[in-house]
Amino acid sequence: MGRPRRRGRARPILAFAGGVHSCIGAHLARLEVKVALQEWLRRIPDFAVRSDAEISYWPGGVVGPRSLPLAW
Repeated sequence: MGRPRRRGRARPILAFAGGVHSCIGAHLARLEVKVALQEWLRRIPDFAVRSDAEISYWPGGVVGPRSLPLAW
């Protein structure tokens, strides 16, 4: 069958972040993270990553660590 024709330029995938097709819950998710971090810092202001911690990260497209051992 051959290769299909492409018209114009390739469009990037913007599943959660761009234009009219942005995620409907993105604003709420950002607000929830902001409030959670503000409360954490208010309640537990003195914390640090444990000195013996081995931080591992999720593979692939997930951003952030699997675990982050803290001490306070």
